[in-house]
This record gives sequence, structure tokens and C-alpha cells, in this order.
Amino acid sequence: MATPMELLEFDYINPIKCIYHRPIGKKFIVPHWHEAIEICYVAKGNPGTMFIEDQEYQLKAGDVYIINSRLIHSFNTFITDDQRIVTLLINYDWLKHCLPQTVKQKSFDLIKLPNNGNQIPAFNELINLINNTKDFQTEEPSEDNHLNQLSTSIELISVLVKNFTLDKELKHDIPEVISQIIAEFHEQYQNEIQLSDMAKKYNYSYAYFSKMFKKYLGLSPKKYLTHLRVQKASELIENTDNRFTEIVTETGFPDEKSFYAAFKDRYHQTPLEYRRQLRLVSKR
Repeated sequence: MATPMELLEFDYINPIKCIYHRPIGKKFIVPHWHEAIEICYVAKGNPGTMFIEDQEYQLKAGDVYIINSRLIHSFNTFITDDQRIVTLLINYDWLKHCLPQTVKQKSFDLIKLPNNGNQIPAFNELINLINNTKDFQTEEPSEDNHLNQLSTSIELISVLVKNFTLDKELKHDIPEVISQIIAEFHEQYQNEIQLSDMAKKYNYSYAYFSKMFKKYLGLSPKKYLTHLRVQKASELIENTDNRFTEIVTETGFPDEKSFYAAFKDRYHQTPLEYRRQLRLVSKR
């Protein structure tokens, strides 16, 4: 398989990275994959839709989804104070090093709710551990807190492995070549990409390349690339003070006009309106 499209950075020791998504309104994540095991916990409300491979799920409070390594997934959400999502990412290299037999022989199995009544106590414990992991983010950094976080992470992984794994080989519903193309988009989106040349690289005509891509992801390669660039632009607007002219260059848009048009089409507001909204959220 191609190099993972999303290279995630983890703490030197702690195997879990936690993201409690801010209430910023619309949040789109294009189809992607990574090595890490991803846990999506819906903390509040009904924040939108998630896709795992070719399956669609409506998110609602209390749901927990485990996304196995290298599965293609995406999100179409609206995050507010009353609609919140917690994402946990488990370091796959850590799992391979500490639990090699588990990684080799099992896959994780938890979609929305427990499959049977025997799993309910473990499910409730899992939710408590997820909430504890989320709450650690607001605590002062100290050695005691670091030890508590590490202990919680290990306990959380233990609950998952003991209660939410199956002895089965994970099957992918989307062809390997689609994963490779997605990885290439994520590695090259900042540059000019000739889609006809990419089709030739995979020995396809452009018409077939586009038809196949749309069959599995629901949008054309051109639209996917535009959505990806808009997503990366929204992340830069959220996390930096870069000027929009810089963001245009950093995300591969040919010019400011195309950037503004694509952003407004996706978010129904201009980049400036989006940045102002984020600043209001950060002042709360």
C-alpha cells in the first residue's frame, strides 16, 4: 500500500492522542486513511454524518465508532456547543510493539453500540475512560497528570482489546488503487496536479479513472481535490494567522478567485467570515 496519507504525530510515550473538536460550525473531512486506530465518540447531540468505506452512519450522542487501521473514512459534520465529537487516535506503531499478536490476529469491532448485552459494562467503562482522556486536556501539565493520562490510555486500550476485538481478517470494500490515489492527493495537493497524467500513471483513461473514483467516493477526482484543498485551507484559517494570499499558495489553488469560490461553495461563507466566527468561538 502507498505511504499513509496522514502522518500523525504522537506523544513520545503516550499511545493515545485526543482531539475534542471545537464548536466551530461546519467541519468537513474528506475521505482519508491512516495507520492509527481511530475512535469517534459522539459526546453531545447529532453532529452529522460519518462514512467508513462504503457505509454511512448518522452520528448521535453516546455512539462510539472504532475505525480500524487503513480504512477509508470521512466526516460531514456541524460542530456546536450542543453537538460535540471526541476523536481518539491510537498509535499503531505502539500497538505493533506492545501487542504484536493482537495486531496480527484481531481487528477492532465496535460500531455505534455494543453487539450484545455482555459488552454493556465494558462499553460504559470505555465511555468513562474516553471522557477522562478528554478532560485531561484542560489540566495543567505536570508529571502526576502525565502519569494519570498514561495510566488511562493503557486502561482504555486494555478495555478495547479484551472486549471489542474479533478473530478475523479485515476486508476492504474499496479497491487498493483508490487508497493509493487518495494518498497521492494528500501528498501532492499543494502542487499543480494534472489529473490526466495521474490517470495514465495508473494505466487508466481519464474517463475510466474519473468514473471509478466517483463510484467509490461519490465525487469526481477534480471535486475531491478541490474539497481537500478547502479542508486544508480551513485548517490553516483555524490554526494560523496566515494571510489568505499565503493560504492560497499553501493549499495549491491556482488563484485567489478559485479559492474564494470553492471555500464559499463548501462552507456557505467567505474565508474572512469563517475566521471571524472562529475568533468568536475562541473568546468564549
